[in-house]
Amino acid sequence: MKHPLDAVSISAKNFKSFGNDMFPMLSFQPINILIGRNNSGKSSLIDLVDLFASGGQTYDATKHNVGGRPFTAYQSHVIDEPSLRKVFREDTSGGQLNSNHWDYGKQFIGANAIIELGSNWSPQFADLPASHRGLLSIPSEMRSSLARSLPRVFENKRLLRVAAERDVQPEPRENNREITPKGRGVTNLVRAFINSDDLPRAEVEVGLLSDLNEIYMGDSQFTAIVCRENQNGIWEIFLREENKGDIRLSESGSSLKSIFIVLCTLRLLPKIQEVSWNNIILSVEEPENNLHPALLRRLLNFLAERRAERGFSLIIATHSPVGIDWSTKRTDSQIIHVKHDGVSASAHVAIGYNGSRDILDDLDIRASDILQANGVIWVEGPSDRIYLNKWIELSSDNTLKEGVHYSIMFYGGKLLSHLHAMAPPGEASKLISLLSLNRNAALLMDSDRHLGKPARDGKPARKPRMNLNGTKTRLKDELSTMGGYVWVTEGREVENYISNSLMARATGIGAVDVGPYETVIESPALNAFNGDKIAFAHRVAELAKKEDLSGHLDLATMLAGLCDEINGWNGSQ
Repeated sequence: MKHPLDAVSISAKNFKSFGNDMFPMLSFQPINILIGRNNSGKSSLIDLVDLFASGGQTYDATKHNVGGRPFTAYQSHVIDEPSLRKVFREDTSGGQLNSNHWDYGKQFIGANAIIELGSNWSPQFADLPASHRGLLSIPSEMRSSLARSLPRVFENKRLLRVAAERDVQPEPRENNREITPKGRGVTNLVRAFINSDDLPRAEVEVGLLSDLNEIYMGDSQFTAIVCRENQNGIWEIFLREENKGDIRLSESGSSLKSIFIVLCTLRLLPKIQEVSWNNIILSVEEPENNLHPALLRRLLNFLAERRAERGFSLIIATHSPVGIDWSTKRTDSQIIHVKHDGVSASAHVAIGYNGSRDILDDLDIRASDILQANGVIWVEGPSDRIYLNKWIELSSDNTLKEGVHYSIMFYGGKLLSHLHAMAPPGEASKLISLLSLNRNAALLMDSDRHLGKPARDGKPARKPRMNLNGTKTRLKDELSTMGGYVWVTEGREVENYISNSLMARATGIGAVDVGPYETVIESPALNAFNGDKIAFAHRVAELAKKEDLSGHLDLATMLAGLCDEINGWNGSQ
């Protein structure tokens, strides 16, 4: 679904926190998480969006200029044919151009242009590398006329804003039906919806109440929203809870008031301002203020769901690890890192590992706090990782991803003896704790069960082994006691979970029969792989299907349990 900021890119210089150098053109996703330290420039970026949405009307020289220098705002624009035809007429030749005007002008259809706007908000083409270079060859008067003829990308757009500092208080009756970013006007607006015959009271008594209960589900159940006037003509909002009666919102916790302001802004203001959802940009600054992490996640999920339903753009400014973690799990969001070097601010989309590291460093967040997966699965080696990632992908219908919902670490065979989940007394300094890396841990171990072999070809006989060795038994018991997930293969190794039908597809041999306690890679059917477990694992992963998970040893059962565990780590259950 498109959104109001779709295909829009902006920048600025000499605007509030942004200094004399413009930051790279910044584009937007449906959900945009602004990350940065306090006073880094997050609010300045929202002010810039507001400036564009207002068509320059929110410009205030006393607040927006840097060092007395007027600001310049930049906006990318694709040049459309109707705009070109207004300037370059098909029935005109000569004059400032030697040829037919339209023959000259049509070369710019679809060309990218960067428009610059100053305090008078009059558009001009910017001389920037991102612009089509041929634009500079257009005669000056025609170039200015074309810039003015382009459609106004932000026309009819409206920014609804919730500030970081917000509160709901009793208010005297006023006719002004607005909510300021800090929450002033909420009481009057709720009163108007309940008591005025020109507004639908159901928006408060049904809709707003339902929104509130959706976010507080499991914590509180509100049965009514009422607004009453005291003897001094002051109106106040009350929330009714069963067995508690009517509770004054002004005397409730800051978290409840904060969420109430967000919900009123989202539900009531569009009705008052008569603006369609596909023109709304909702901005919420520091939603984490006074909110428990679980409540913050519910609020973020609520906003994302409403955004998907209604098509508005969402901008959230935060320095909460919860917001970062939440955003990384979504395909409709991006993280915009706003930084300040002590002189001026800059903004860019944080992409990949380096961008994540910059955020961690800037916010002074420890690696254990955020941008690490919420759990670690320990496996013996690389081939096990290849199989496990593919199985988790198939079992979860591709909803669980490595690096987002879990990480995989290698313990390397015999090195397993150096690990512990709960070290015996006096041994903690000698062993490496699985849980110190991440408190959510799962462990996949080969059982190494085998049926033994008689002596032959000069090789000694091998006795059968069907029990775990001492190290694996110890770790299984320790991690289970600590609430971790332990998976010991039912067959000899992880490779024994490959069904014979899948093995036949992977090897190209019509029939393959490898027993659960045999060494798979030593099977004659795998001679083409020359003992390369990694190459074979990649081949199997390419061909594996969901139906290959069931009906072979305990693979489906143990994998389902692991996926449930991962969902639990990520709060998805």
